[in-house]
This record gives sequence, C-alpha cells and structure tokens, in this order.
Amino acid sequence: MPAACVDSCVCIGDTWLFVKIITQNASEFSMRGLPRTSSVSRTVFLFLIAAMLGMDPTDAVEPDVVEPNVVNADLLIVGGTESGCAAAVQAARMGVQKIVLVNDIEWLGGQFSAEGLGAIDENRAHKYNGTVPIPRSGLFREVIDAIETKNAQLYGGIRRPGNTRVITTARPVVSESVFRDLLAPYEQSGQIQRFSHYRLARVLKDHDTVRGAEFVSTDTAPQTNSLTVHARMTIDASDWGDVIQASGARWDTGIDAKSEFGEPRAPQTNQPATDLAPITYCMILVEQDQPSLFPQPSTYDPRYFTGTWGWIDEHFAYTTRRLVDGKGFAEIDHADVLLINSPQIDYPLDSLPAEVVTALEQSEAGASTKTIVAMTPAQREIVFEDAKRHTLRYYYHLQQSFPKFRRMALSDEFGTPDRLPPKPYVRESLRLVARHIIREQEVDGFGGYANYATTMFPDAVFSWQFEKDFHPTQRRWVSDEGNAGPWEATFRGKRRFGLGGTGRAVFPLRALVPEKINGLLGAQKNLGYTSIVGSSCRLHDQSMHAGQASGAVAAISLRNHIDPASMYLAPDQLAQIWDGLLNPGTGAPLAIWPFSDTDPYDTGFVAIQQLALRRLLGLGPTDTAFQPDQMATKAWTQLVNDAVVDAGYSAASFDFKGTATRRDLAISLWNHLQSQPIPDPIRIRAQDADDDGIADAEDPLPFTAGTVSWQRLPETDGIPSSHARYPAKTIAINFTAAESAAMHPFRNDIGHRFSTKTGYGWRNDLRDHTRWRATKLGPLRDGFVFTRKQDVWECEVDNGKWRVHVCLGDAEHEQTGQFLQIENIKVAEDVATAAGYFHETTTDIEVDDGRITLTLGTPHGGSNTTINWLIAEPIQSAESTTK
Repeated sequence: MPAACVDSCVCIGDTWLFVKIITQNASEFSMRGLPRTSSVSRTVFLFLIAAMLGMDPTDAVEPDVVEPNVVNADLLIVGGTESGCAAAVQAARMGVQKIVLVNDIEWLGGQFSAEGLGAIDENRAHKYNGTVPIPRSGLFREVIDAIETKNAQLYGGIRRPGNTRVITTARPVVSESVFRDLLAPYEQSGQIQRFSHYRLARVLKDHDTVRGAEFVSTDTAPQTNSLTVHARMTIDASDWGDVIQASGARWDTGIDAKSEFGEPRAPQTNQPATDLAPITYCMILVEQDQPSLFPQPSTYDPRYFTGTWGWIDEHFAYTTRRLVDGKGFAEIDHADVLLINSPQIDYPLDSLPAEVVTALEQSEAGASTKTIVAMTPAQREIVFEDAKRHTLRYYYHLQQSFPKFRRMALSDEFGTPDRLPPKPYVRESLRLVARHIIREQEVDGFGGYANYATTMFPDAVFSWQFEKDFHPTQRRWVSDEGNAGPWEATFRGKRRFGLGGTGRAVFPLRALVPEKINGLLGAQKNLGYTSIVGSSCRLHDQSMHAGQASGAVAAISLRNHIDPASMYLAPDQLAQIWDGLLNPGTGAPLAIWPFSDTDPYDTGFVAIQQLALRRLLGLGPTDTAFQPDQMATKAWTQLVNDAVVDAGYSAASFDFKGTATRRDLAISLWNHLQSQPIPDPIRIRAQDADDDGIADAEDPLPFTAGTVSWQRLPETDGIPSSHARYPAKTIAINFTAAESAAMHPFRNDIGHRFSTKTGYGWRNDLRDHTRWRATKLGPLRDGFVFTRKQDVWECEVDNGKWRVHVCLGDAEHEQTGQFLQIENIKVAEDVATAAGYFHETTTDIEVDDGRITLTLGTPHGGSNTTINWLIAEPIQSAESTTK
C-alpha cells in the first residue's frame, strides 16, 4: 500500500509539536518532525497520535530507520535556515531533480523559528512606520502570507497580532510549521531529500571544485550513520559559513579598515579581529494566570543590566517586540506573548568572560582568541552556554524589576530543557571573499536614501533597503573584577544602531560566488559584502532573498553545465535566472528591481521588472516609483523606445488609445521583446569591456564606464545655478561656520540671533550648531548651520513675490529626516542627503509681513536639518533682467 502523509499539530500545555505522520497500514506508522530535544517523550507522543487516528495505541510503533550514508545529488544545501529552505524550494521550482538539504537540528526556518526571532524584521527605508519601501515578494511573501493566515486561525482572525514596532509577528513554532509546509510538496515528490541532526565534517573537492560533503551525526541513537553527499553544486546556508571555510575558499570576518574598501564609515583599524555583531539568545515569554517566578541564577548581578541600557522601562520591554497582544484586540482570546531580544541580552564576541576563556583554553590553546567563526562547533557551544546564562539572568532581572513580568513564563514551544531557542540569533557570520565584494559607497542612496543606490549592478538577483545597523559589539567590564565580573554590551566607534539607510539597492550575482573555488555558492549571511553592508542586509526577508537567488543561480548553472563565476558577463544566462525568479510557476515573483509601487501579484509585474532589469525604462536615480497606472505619454513612450533601440532590440510599435497606461505599455513591450535574442553587450577590450581602466573582474559595472550608475544631477551638487549677475535686491546667504571665508555676493550666517542691524538671523542662538568640513568642496558646501529640533530663520525683505533657492546637505556625512518650510510651504519633508550630496529646492513665495521666514527641523527632533545657502530673488526683478 502506498504511504499516506498527514500533517498535524498537537499542543500539550504550552508544548507545540508539529508532526508528519507516514501511515503504511492500519497497524503501524513512523514519525518525522518531532524535535529530538522535546520535553515530551516520543513514545508518549506516538500514543497520542495513534489515538488521534483512531488506532490501537499498543500498535503504534516507531520502526528503526537506518538512513542511507551515501547520497548522490544535483544540489547540496547545507543549513536548514530560512536561506537554505528558500534555496531548496527555488531550485526545485526551476527543475532541479535531486536536492539534498542537510540540517544540524530538526527545526527549519533560521531566524524565524530556531533562533526565536518571532518579530519579523524586514526592509525599511528609515524608521519603523508600518510600511516597507519595496513590496514584499518572492518566497518571503509566501511565508509571511502563510504565517499571517495561521495567525488569523489562532487569534480570532487577527493576522498581525503583535501590535508592536514591526509589521508581522509569529510564535517561532508557527513559523517553523510554515517552513515545513513550504518544503513538504517537494519532499513528498522526492525532489528534496532532507537530513536532520548532521554536522559538516569535510568538504569533498576535485582540485578547486566542490563536489559535495561528508557529515557526522549529532544524534546518539544507534541506528544513525555518517552521511556522504556527492553533488554537482553546493550552497552554504549554514549559520557560520562552515562549508566555505572547509572548502578552502577565502573569507573574512569582523571589522573592515577604511584602507581596505574606502568606506566612509569604516574605522582606520580592523582591530580587534574578534569584533563581530553580537549573538543573542532570545526569550519567548507567555503570560500566566498566576505569578511564575524564575529562581535567582547563581551568577546574577544587577550591574549587568543597570548601566547603558538602564533606561529600558517596563513598557518598552513589554511592548517593543510583542508577538501576541491578547489585551489589545477584542477578537483575541489569548495570553500575551512576548519576544525578548533587547540590548541587555546582546552577547558581544570581541572579548569573553574569564570562565569562558578558561573553558576554551582547556579545549585548545589559543581558542579564546579566535573569532567565533573560526571556532570548532564544540568551542562555539561553550560560548553559547554562557550566552544562555546571560539571557536567563536577564529574565530574573525583568521579574525583579517590573511587576508585569512576574506572570511571564518561558514558553515551552522549543522543547529544550532550558526553554530557550535551539540556536542563538546570529547577526553576522563570515563574509565570503567573492567575485565582487559590495562596498558601503556602492549601496548608499545616490543623493539620499530615498533614491536608488549609487551602483545598480547589472547582475542583480534581489533587491533590499535597510539601515546600516550594528547592535553593540563591545563588551565592557563594569567592576574591579574585570573579566571575572559583570559586564554590559556597548558600541565600538561608529558600529552602532541606525547609521543612516542604504538606497534602494540590488544585490549582484557575483557576491554569491567565491573568488576562486568552483561548485559553491554563498547564502544566508555568508555573502560577499563588507561588514558595514552586511549590517544592512541580514534580516528575515533579505536572508530569504539571498537563499532564493542562490537556488536560482544553482539551477541555471546545473542546467547549462557552467560554473556561476562567468554568468554575470553572459546576458542570456542572467535572463534565465531572472526568468526563474520572476516566473516561479506557483507563488510570488521576486522583486529584483526595487520599485516602491509594484506588487508581485499585480498585473504586469513581471514585464515591468524585466524591462527595468534590462535598463529599458529610462530611469533616473529618483524614479523609484514606476507609476504603473499613470498615462503612457508620447514623450515617455518615445524615451522607452529609444532605450530599446539603443540596447540593440528591434523597435516596438504601439497602437494605443489615449487611455493606455505605463503598465499597458510595459506588458505590450515585453511581449514584443521576450522572444528576441538578447543583444550582446558591446565589449571594447577583452578583459575590460567598457575600457574604463577597471578590469572586468574588479569592475562593479563592467559594461558601463566608471563605478556609478547615475549622472550627478545639478540639484544635488550643492552649487547655485550660475548667474551673470544677481538681480537688484537679491539676498544671498552662506550658512556656515566662523572659519569660512567670505564669498561674494554671499553674506555669512554663523548662527547668530536675528538682528535688525544685519536684517537676518535665527530665533535662537545657533552659533554652537555650525560645522566646517574642510573637504575642499568650497565655502558654500563645506560649511552649514544645523537644527537638532525646530528653529526659525528670518530675513527682512520688501513685500511681494520672491523666488527662494535653498540648499540642504553635509559634505562629509549622510543626514536624514531633514525638514524645511518656507513661509507656509513645505519644501523638504523627511529628506535624506548622502555624504557629499545636497538637496536643492526652488520655491516661489509671497511676502506680506516684510520678512522671508524659514522653519527648519521638527519640534520632536530626532535628526538634523543642515542648511548650506539661500538665494532669494524678487521675481519682478528676475523677470525684468531677462527681457
């Protein structure tokens, strides 16, 4: 009789168990999916399932299963993380027939589940405001939709029950079941074969090509064997890049010095080498009817938690990462559920407590000075155990400090003895030395974070946007006991929260591919970027996108019998990757190009993406919205058709009525182009296609001269438009620091209060709010006056109409959240400017009180508004000078 599969869920107390039952006949069945760390015995659980199926519990048996120890595969994926699962499903959807997924634990889903991070962090431009800059897409969209559907079933129809800072929340056990469901069809068909509780032992290689790997079982059951997988292609989706290390591929970790990649925010030195983003053992807490007090840990000391982060109060701790707000929704009949992953339990890796150092040194001399990436699994476990102790100290501290937490008990959904997740939250792994390493200056927004990134790679495989965001990476000892006493997590230099956002960026295929080793791709966080870029590309959605992209690249590599290393120079192979990501057959297409207003389920989404990826839409750096329902004007249609012809395609003819939209044109144009052969890009030199002096192997834009995708717009250069002479009565003000030279015809404003003598000035004294950058960009751009909150500047003028030109920006640093109002007209709201880029605006106003009034900044503050210069021309005079 063929086997039948049943997916089921049982909740015993607060223990959630998701099970796959394979029934062979009415008298016996075998079970997969129960975590071997569960607090409920497998025998008891089998009896429960037998009862559910109406069977005699005494007939329930779990036959010995001897797993095969040698497997042949097309694709081997190491790691059951969200990235590994996404890679497996994407490859299966693109026709790869033999996929083996090897996981070191039973749980699937990485950050979503095994790492306990149930508050799902995802792309955002700047600040938490309940929106995303790029619509959710790809397998991440499918997972989120499934999570929210399960939430609705559990919580009275509420799909987003957390009522917290992020959009979607889920108990980790619910997310784990979603990943299990995602893989299930492909496991049942045999395309994906999954092995749990296996750890990498050795990578199999043929010269410089990876050919698979050997694994050892982490299960002590007598029927388990070692595992060998022979594969044509391997993806490293592990937590720490274990395959990359064992393959001999080059990798890096920790701080990048400024001299390495020239990044604006990089420090001068890369020391200490052990400085990585911290790990965190998260807690899931569930409200109880009665107090549920945790006993005081023997190592507890309040000084761990009362220093830098002592400002975190009960409300913030309770609400900032809440998963279920049982009291906030009338529809929810459920206890509150919280995720705790606040900075108090961030566990820095730069230096270690004395007890951990001793244990590591006993395992191997010098082990305590290793970066955690280079430690053995056993050595990492020593670190993990101390991180768990620290989290439990904080649990006790919460209950002692805040009454609401005395009824919050650790959830038993993980089935672990300590009720903590099976794994820590890993923010930073090793970084692959890839065919291209993405730098900060490449992903900064061109002229500000609201725009596209400075470098839009031609071999894009997914898009993202986020802040450059480091949790505290430094451990500071807070007593005379030094490393034998309490400590707290603090920031090191500029490695801190929210260092401004990236632009709307795309991730290049090359950053998945090792520099020299073949047959291997990176995924999860084992990617080719710097530490700063990695801090912005490490979230739930981004890790899923990386895995999905890696799965697509592997599928095309296997289909065409080529290594991924050269694909970025082959438009036909890139096109096959894009087609696989945009036409999944089932589920949501992936947003490879970062438009803000095209949803993957919208009509024409694929056509719009395909045209953007081929650079056929005539986009500028600020054209981040496609505006699909806007009328397709003749001018816009001509612009697109010119781009099509310039790219080497045959021109299209459009017979549209006046109501045709941009979406209509995109669909029609893609129907015209998709059957045409892809034009070969022009290659001027063999190893330097664009002849710009940068070899293809080093060039982020191999077919476009230079390294920047966009032309500098005049309104972002910080230079006033040239005038032969300004009209009479023109006001020209240079907002600057005291050390700035004078520049005719500008008068310097260095933050003084308004004076009737000068006729201009500020409502408050801002002389301490000036800066001089000395970048040699000149007096109008190197200096500025800034407001931290809101302030007002005024200038006496004649009543009448005026044309006011103003420049905001900072020659050396990104500035975000800038606000400017001239008279009653908002001319800049939440504006960001990248370092060395400026926001120039021109506004016509009418003055009736004898003063031009500028309002800068917002009352609540939170960011700087930096003003460089102002030119105010009387409009009548301006017009008369042109006659």
